[in-house]
Amino acid sequence: MPRRNLRKFQSCQRILRCNPTYRYRHMKRTALAATNRILSASSEVEGEASCSTKQTVTDIPAAAGKEVSESEPLTDDPRDWPSRISDRQVCDIVAHGPPQQNKSCEFPFNKERRRFTSTHFYRTMANGEKIRRSWLMYSVKKDAIFWFCCKLFGTGDIPLHRGTSGWKALSKRLQQHETGKGHQDCMVKWFDLRSGIVNCTSIDQLELQAFLKERDFWRNVVKRMVDVVIFLSERNLAFRGSNEKLGDPSNVNFLGLFELLAKYDTVLSELLQRIKKAEIHVQYLSPQIQNELIQFVASNIQEVNIAQLKKAKYYSIILDCTPDMSHEEQMSVVLRFVECNGEDGVNIREVFVGFLNVHDTTGEGLLEAFLEKANNLGIDIADMRGQAYDNGTNMRGKNKGVQARMLEINDRALYVPCGAHTWNLVISDAAKSLKYAVDFFGLINRIYVIFSSSPSRWDILQEHMPISVKGLSDTRWESRIDAVKPLHYHLEELCNALSSLREYVLDKKDGNTATEAGALLDHVTTWPFVLTVYTWYDILFHVNKTSKLIQSPDVSINVLQAEVGATKKFLEDYRNTGYISVVTNAREIAEHMGIEQVFPETRVRRKKRMFDYECADDSSRLSAEEKFKSQFFLVLTDQTISSVSLRFDQLVGWYKLFGFLYNTNSLKQRHRENELENHSKNFERKMGDIDANELIMELNCFIYVIKKERGLVTANNFLTYIYKNSLQEIYPNLCICIRILLTTPITVADAERSFSRMKLIKNILCSTTTDDRLSALAVISIENKIARSLDYD
Repeated sequence: MPRRNLRKFQSCQRILRCNPTYRYRHMKRTALAATNRILSASSEVEGEASCSTKQTVTDIPAAAGKEVSESEPLTDDPRDWPSRISDRQVCDIVAHGPPQQNKSCEFPFNKERRRFTSTHFYRTMANGEKIRRSWLMYSVKKDAIFWFCCKLFGTGDIPLHRGTSGWKALSKRLQQHETGKGHQDCMVKWFDLRSGIVNCTSIDQLELQAFLKERDFWRNVVKRMVDVVIFLSERNLAFRGSNEKLGDPSNVNFLGLFELLAKYDTVLSELLQRIKKAEIHVQYLSPQIQNELIQFVASNIQEVNIAQLKKAKYYSIILDCTPDMSHEEQMSVVLRFVECNGEDGVNIREVFVGFLNVHDTTGEGLLEAFLEKANNLGIDIADMRGQAYDNGTNMRGKNKGVQARMLEINDRALYVPCGAHTWNLVISDAAKSLKYAVDFFGLINRIYVIFSSSPSRWDILQEHMPISVKGLSDTRWESRIDAVKPLHYHLEELCNALSSLREYVLDKKDGNTATEAGALLDHVTTWPFVLTVYTWYDILFHVNKTSKLIQSPDVSINVLQAEVGATKKFLEDYRNTGYISVVTNAREIAEHMGIEQVFPETRVRRKKRMFDYECADDSSRLSAEEKFKSQFFLVLTDQTISSVSLRFDQLVGWYKLFGFLYNTNSLKQRHRENELENHSKNFERKMGDIDANELIMELNCFIYVIKKERGLVTANNFLTYIYKNSLQEIYPNLCICIRILLTTPITVADAERSFSRMKLIKNILCSTTTDDRLSALAVISIENKIARSLDYD
């Protein structure tokens, strides 16, 4: 190299060594550029070589064309670092230290059947001691290694400063490099800069502190914006208004909360002042930033839930569909799993993971939409052990429904129809089984309509009744108890309200309404109507109680089995003895109101006997009360009992599979009858997740634990006891069986509840909300406990 160029080169190197941070940033860049020009113009560099260059290497090309902002921090993968690293990025990465070395990674083989190993992270000395090479970094994305200090402070004259993916003779090349002068100089610069940052002794510490202060300021701004997003999302409030101007009342909630907090918070107050003075262009207040923050929070919530699901291994799916405000079909996806902790015991969780906009509502289309969602979430379909849907044909169809197609993929994902929907169908079957029941609910709906048609009529109702009458639901039949309840407890007050309404509309010259009110009053004061009210209330009360109980996420299939059995037993007893209690209770209110306890006589239509062997019509010999009992009370109860047996027939199959684990009594009974072996082998044959012989031994041991320990009644108690006492190693197969049992869903209530949130988020004023935004807002709203516990740092 000519003497003149050598002097320039040495001058540039002195500048680089003396100014490791920001103050002479411009001088550094100029010196570095001059150094590169000198080196490229020279054919060889005189002086000592930093290390031997005789070994052929595979140099990794620089990340050309990748523009990275100077304020943007570097990632943990050195392959993504730009070829030109700014001073701010150097200081930031030095302050945090080099990325952690992933020593447990499975390093892949290259085309030459060679690969990198974790032993290269250490340098073996002559005496056998090993020294860690903290400067060595491995890129998983590119299967290459990089030198931390040389990547930050090295120049083009240092071999391998861009990294390498050639593994031939790597140990020798690493030793040659780390003993070379170029590497040693970079190490000195690294340690000097790190020491200056840690001890606050660098010459440009003031600028560094200003940079860190600015960075902390924007971090605090983002934290507050995330809190605002969570606050609005969990309350299902709109973010934006008719404009996006600060100080305008029409900017609605997001900007309004920002302005409110800026009055009391110093960080947001400073940001507001900067915006007003037009000092900055970055504000973190735009609609695009709001959407990014919403997606960021929702994705973090999903990561937490999916991590817990994968830890639990087994899960079940709950799907349900409904149209949204813009008439698009949205499918709610809920995952159910059992979270087992040593301290907290067992927690059955049903987590909402989002809405899916489905255009094909057939069984095939719904399944494909879910499988795509499962693939994005990274969950294994083979670990699914249950599926619950409503009673729609596209969901529960035995040939082409979602459950049938899912069983073709995973035959261990057992289908359970929604218990709440099934109870709806039981009541629907009973109500439609006879004409008198249809007339009864039609009469209740007429009472509601006549009072709710105007505010003045509603005021008349409220003057007489402490609770108002309710309308009927076309889908939730068990909720009709709310419509029957006012008549059951306040029939006298209702009659007074109808009488007052009749007088009121007569004064208004409204003859039609007066006639309607008079007809309703005459009808509700008959003895058969009073008996019907008390009969329907008794049946609806027990069905509604059971339906509400099984809608809790903590309830498993053993509870459903017990509740269905208890309700069926009540109905059977009610059929035999219930009519007497109904007459007794109804007689009290009838005597108090002066209602005549007689049944209206109807003309008997006699059938003509066509043949002599035909028997006479026995119905003509029955009294009016006997006809009411046989044609209404007995038909209603018989139909309800029959519908319960028919629609919950699948519980028999579940009982054969899981029945021996339902509770203490069932387990002891199977033990006494020597049936544990048959049940264990049946479970292994059906599910295949356990060893039947080992399970038999574990159950025999656990029987003695149940006899000694109090409080071990249900399967949930069994699993809680095992985990709180860290007995998983003793009862591994029993744990698996109970976890699968508790993972099985019995209702789609959580999916139904998510639709309530959807209607609040995507309402008539926000009908253009995109699917991604709708799903993310619903995730934050429903999983708000996790949203509040997120760690922003």
